[in-house]
Amino acid sequence: MKRLWFALLIPISILLNILAHRFPHLTERYFSMGVYRGLAASYGRVFGVLPFSVSQFLIVLLPLLGLGYLIFSVFVIITRNGQRLRCLGRLMAGVLAAAGVLAFMFTIFAGLNYARLPLSEKMGLDVRPSYVWELVSLAERLADDVNSLSAKVSRDTSGVMQIEYGHLTLAREAQAAFREAGKSFPWLTGYTPLVKPVLYSQFMSRLQILGVYSPFTMEAHVNVHVPAYHIPATMLHEAAHFRGIMREDEANFVAWLVAKNSGQAEFMYSGAMLAFVHTMRQLRLASPGCHRRIMDSLTAYVTADLRANSDYWQQFTGPLATASTRVNDAYLRANRQDDGVASYGRMVDLLLAYFR
Repeated sequence: MKRLWFALLIPISILLNILAHRFPHLTERYFSMGVYRGLAASYGRVFGVLPFSVSQFLIVLLPLLGLGYLIFSVFVIITRNGQRLRCLGRLMAGVLAAAGVLAFMFTIFAGLNYARLPLSEKMGLDVRPSYVWELVSLAERLADDVNSLSAKVSRDTSGVMQIEYGHLTLAREAQAAFREAGKSFPWLTGYTPLVKPVLYSQFMSRLQILGVYSPFTMEAHVNVHVPAYHIPATMLHEAAHFRGIMREDEANFVAWLVAKNSGQAEFMYSGAMLAFVHTMRQLRLASPGCHRRIMDSLTAYVTADLRANSDYWQQFTGPLATASTRVNDAYLRANRQDDGVASYGRMVDLLLAYFR
């Protein structure tokens, strides 16, 4: 019966999500800008100050412990003839209790923030359908940014961007970037954890994942095996999730916004490339001719980074990457991002509204 009390966290979590989506203004004011900020400043520091990831060990350890518990419970059920029903009940109650705890942790550390006010409303941005000429103007502006910033970052002998210092230093610069952004955008103030490298980064590339946020430990992670220009912006994207910005398009926009105001070349270039690539994807569909013209205007450095990026991901195509995309798509839809993985492209709408 004690375990079943924890199972009640499942319907409680469902109810909280329903109410949060029903009343987004209250969710924003009292949870996202209230309760959650307290959780991030307290529980978020427990693992956030560590230079290594706890969740990447738990993701291996906990399934093994769960499997061991299941095998032990089945063994007990088989061997104890007179107590089989009771042992089976304890097993089911234990599974439901674990599910309840995990559901509740996800709800308060991530899930409810999907129901907060849209970032466009928070920032007073007029997100609406745009003319093609507006998209072209945005692409030209971003092309100028990446062209000028591309000469300010370190590069290898092939002209491809490289990061010359350690990951811990870069993670601390990401923290500094959020502190700087908080001066202009008060809703970005507060504690930012160290974004941590994933030990199995190459496997993440096979899943075509640049970064991941673990709500259960409130840790942000980055794939460090990818081309270097991805890493700084991905760090800011995952840190944005920690700050309660859970929608993918909004986390991308915040990553660009923080990078733009950071004053740090690696972050500014990485953020500009993030915005440029997303904008050019939309422009290729809207105006192929303008897309080709702007691509032809890029410097050799930018072209080298884009070519290296294409070559890198080419080696990781296949059924595993396809399955990963489908899982990610299902996760986003389950959290009411109805466009699924297509919601990443909506970052362009926020950029257009910001410059408008």
